[in-house]
Amino acid sequence: MKLSLLYQPLVPTSASPYRLVDEHRQEVTWVNEFLDAQRIRQLSLRSLRAYGYDLLHFARWWLQRPTRPLLEMDESTLIQYVRDQLDEQSKPTPQTINHRLGVLRSLYRYHSGHPLPAGPCHFERSYITRPPLGYGRSHRAIASGLRLKQPRRLIVPLSAAEVAKFWNSFRTFRDLGLIA
Repeated sequence: MKLSLLYQPLVPTSASPYRLVDEHRQEVTWVNEFLDAQRIRQLSLRSLRAYGYDLLHFARWWLQRPTRPLLEMDESTLIQYVRDQLDEQSKPTPQTINHRLGVLRSLYRYHSGHPLPAGPCHFERSYITRPPLGYGRSHRAIASGLRLKQPRRLIVPLSAAEVAKFWNSFRTFRDLGLIA
């Protein structure tokens, strides 16, 4: 089955303009109902587009598997989905995979009314919560669910020569005033 994500700008404002359809232009209802609900929540069009492409990727993967109802999905299904993504020729970044997993958890919660069940695999991670307004002690909290470790971005500062070159590149006081 060939799936695609279409942009239809002439839909009612309560419906998502991004629609997942098959090769016969029949809508994939379990995805489009979720996208419509996100549109009602006033998500931006860019977020809807990102959700649509994440769900397109998952739907293509899901339909290659033996047919199971969507509500039978659990964390072990997500583990297999992540494994298959990491085995792809062009691997997605951990940030992309984590975004897809978040969208799938939201999709499951939307259709079932409860969080994704753990299944035979349990993933727990701890993180530190900061107190509101900086008053009090921080403490550890535990979150469940699969999530890939994202590498921290390292910001390399400019050298003194690069900073001097940057400041010398301005020709007018107007340019200096905009930057300052």
